[in-house]
Amino acid sequence: MHIQGLLRIPKWLAEAKYVWFALLVILLACIIALRSGTSEPIIRLTGLGLQILGIGTVAWGIAETRALYGHKPIHIVFTEWALRFPMLRRSAHTSAALVGVSATFSGGSAVGTVGFAAGATLEQRIEALEKNIPLIHGRITAVEVDTRAKVKKVVDKLSEETRGRKAEDEILAAKLESTATGGVHISAIGAVWLLVGVTFSTAGIEIQQWLQ
Repeated sequence: MHIQGLLRIPKWLAEAKYVWFALLVILLACIIALRSGTSEPIIRLTGLGLQILGIGTVAWGIAETRALYGHKPIHIVFTEWALRFPMLRRSAHTSAALVGVSATFSGGSAVGTVGFAAGATLEQRIEALEKNIPLIHGRITAVEVDTRAKVKKVVDKLSEETRGRKAEDEILAAKLESTATGGVHISAIGAVWLLVGVTFSTAGIEIQQWLQ
């Protein structure tokens, strides 16, 4: 039991990786600035470095948000924009697009009927009508089957679109939630760095005197 608990400690510590990262930077800053005999400019410059890092977390948060929505990183966007400078020479490329033409043929069904001559007798007319009844019934059945197949196809398509839209809505909701709350850890890191940095920069003389 104790061994299993020990094995879970690294995973438990990894859950607070952003806390350890923020504290590590502050620890390094304190090692640089709070040594005995450290000069006041070193303290102020260390505070300035922390402030710059704190402001840099804003760019970090923007980069994460852009990546969340599938946008290109800022440096790639800037590089592409710079390469579009009008004065830069570009090699001409000629591209040919092949246009495919597709033809769709719809098949039709022909239904025949049994006719009778103008001078046919009553028996001949009744016989023709009797022969036409199964043909008409078959045509009605075929239309009904075709209609049911088309309706089923439309219903299936609507169901598929509904499921797809629901999945997209869930993904969008997750992205919105992550955008609104996912960057809190980045903002918290920046706030802590700015706090310590402003303290070092503002109270540099007092800290230097205290270290003597």
